[in-house]
Amino acid sequence: MTVDVDGLRRARALEAYEAIPSLDHHGELTRLILAEVSLLTEKYRHVRRHEVPHIQEIAGLLDVLWQEVEMELAVPAYPVS
Repeated sequence: MTVDVDGLRRARALEAYEAIPSLDHHGELTRLILAEVSLLTEKYRHVRRHEVPHIQEIAGLLDVLWQEVEMELAVPAYPVS
């Protein structure tokens, strides 16, 4: 039995991006693009023998995106009295 590792990672990335409500008004295409960028970045993040231009920059931007998402999700939607 062969496992489609990229397919599994893609599904996980899409699921994670679906949890970001602010992406709703941008449509499914935005989530698909973000998922593909995430997969490519993860594949090449630690590769040193073949430097891929801008991977470190993209990785940093994705890290910042997820930090912001996690901070937003940590804040209650309604003030607690």
